[in-house]
Amino acid sequence: MAQLISVRYAAALFDLALEKDCIDKYSDEIKLVRDAVTDDSEILKILNHPQISSDKKLNILTSAFKDKVSADIMGLIDIVFRKNRETELADILNKFLDMAEKHKGIVYACVESAVPLKGSAMDEIKEKLSKKLNKQVIVKAKVDPQLIGGIKISVEGHVIDSTIKTQLSSLKGKLLETRLA
Repeated sequence: MAQLISVRYAAALFDLALEKDCIDKYSDEIKLVRDAVTDDSEILKILNHPQISSDKKLNILTSAFKDKVSADIMGLIDIVFRKNRETELADILNKFLDMAEKHKGIVYACVESAVPLKGSAMDEIKEKLSKKLNKQVIVKAKVDPQLIGGIKISVEGHVIDSTIKTQLSSLKGKLLETRLA
């Protein structure tokens, strides 16, 4: 249920951003607010404190962001707090950012390898994925020595696994099938 609520609030703001042609501006402002409500220990203490009223929490956020974000973003924050959904704020903001990236054709790919890949290899992977998907790809590298060798790419729910670990596991399965037959 909370997931659905977050999507509705984010979609409403996203539609407004589209209408006003302010997706980039709103994305920057939302990142500022999201980072504050998820990373700033002082703000987190206040937002999570059970004895501080929603109105007081809203006043604190309003004074912190009133000159830094647009009236529409402040309006979203105001509605979220007035409806007692402040625990959903970070999720709403993240959903908006996801919608904005999808609208701009940005996808994330995770490239896992046994050893760190050199910059040119990462650039080549990024370029090939961008061409294949016809989208802007942001690549995150991850090192996992247990892969032994090769790479594993995860993007948009798809996995391309050409690691030695997977190949050995597949070979083991085939050998066991042959032995049993």
